Amino acid sequence: MENHAKFVATEILNQLGGNRFIAMTGAKNFACFDENGECGLCFRLPSNFAMKGINLVKIKLTFSDTYLVTFSRVRGATVKEISKFDNIYCDQLDV
Repeated sequence: MENHAKFVATEILNQLGGNRFIAMTGAKNFACFDENGECGLCFRLPSNFAMKGINLVKIKLTFSDTYLVTFSRVRGATVKEISKFDNIYCDQLDV
């Protein structure tokens, strides 16, 4: 399953725009994850870049072949979810 999670995370990053996305946003600390078969990508954003203090983005590929995108703010050990969007299609991820 680890290889599948890495593949999904790489594909999500490519759909976001790959290196162009990283250069434009300053995103860093990329990680893939697998939550009961639903894989995805999470990454951090620089604090000076994000609106509403958002500095953590999690994009999960759901079983319905759409994405669940969660925007959160991390301060110390506290994670506060700011907003969540469901049923996002791959063409809606492009920057």
